[in-house]
Amino acid sequence: MTTLLAADIGGTKCELAVFALAGDDCRPLAGRRYPSRDHAGIEEIIARFLGECGLRPRFACLAVAGVTGKDKATVTNLPWIIEAKRLEAAFGFAGVVLLNDLTAVCASIPILGDEDWIELQPGDGQGGEMIAVIAPGTGLGEGLLVRTDTAFMPRGSEGGHADFAPVDAEQLDLLRWMMRRGGPVSYEDLIAGPGIARLYDFLKETGRGQESDAVAEALAGAVDRTPVVADAALAQAPCPLCRRTIELFLSILGSEAGNLALKTYARGGLYIGGGIVPRLAGHVSFAGLLEAFRRKDKMEELMTAIPVRLITRGNAALLGAVHYGRAALAGTRTA
Repeated sequence: MTTLLAADIGGTKCELAVFALAGDDCRPLAGRRYPSRDHAGIEEIIARFLGECGLRPRFACLAVAGVTGKDKATVTNLPWIIEAKRLEAAFGFAGVVLLNDLTAVCASIPILGDEDWIELQPGDGQGGEMIAVIAPGTGLGEGLLVRTDTAFMPRGSEGGHADFAPVDAEQLDLLRWMMRRGGPVSYEDLIAGPGIARLYDFLKETGRGQESDAVAEALAGAVDRTPVVADAALAQAPCPLCRRTIELFLSILGSEAGNLALKTYARGGLYIGGGIVPRLAGHVSFAGLLEAFRRKDKMEELMTAIPVRLITRGNAALLGAVHYGRAALAGTRTA
């Protein structure tokens, strides 16, 4: 049986699995997850994984969180450069496909079931061939999927690095506060993982909330401050400042999600992926996110008609890499 190595390569973790190349079975023959920063590069992780699982896949399809070309990819939040030819030489692959991780998430949409997402807004049921995806994680991913009876075109982008546009007085203060730190301010600066800690600092330093002693102590000893804020916001007795941070995060996310849906005319739906927002489900209200999503003046009726769905399937990017890889390698000789 000819097999395919699929991988989701991110700034925090790398998930690898081996699948049959033919067919549509998405059950892996073997799979592992590794912390990215514990390794010098993807070659080290692939070598470790293949050694542990004992399989020798003939092809590979890697979804990379970064700028990706046909033969080379650069991981945005790690000093890693991934080259297809180098991987072929190192592991004997007959072919390596590189794609942006948001291209992979977009490619997963057609193979996700109703159990893999939560509907936040039903829309009008009219649908359309354009679907948009926004995914806050270590970075902020954005992408789209064009799907018709004859076409399947998933595409990631670097839209998360677009300039942040405040929509009210508080967000205008936030922009000024961020600009004092120097450099341009992007949506990724605010609504990816590290942005949660920045939003917390902004609210605290501008007198919009009182820091609790317990949270201050936890933050002082934390290497990564974001989980501290998120955990305190979701606690049974939540920290008010942390909860306010999450509400601001969701409001900005909803606004940018609406921007993306407008620009792509995503009548087929706006899907929210990534690792952050699914964790909030059942703990906080998404009303603020949807209000910001719909608040587009003359286009409010259109925004209300667009379905909004939260992807809860944790390995959507990996599944998308399998789906994309199988399609890209369909005509490849497998003997």
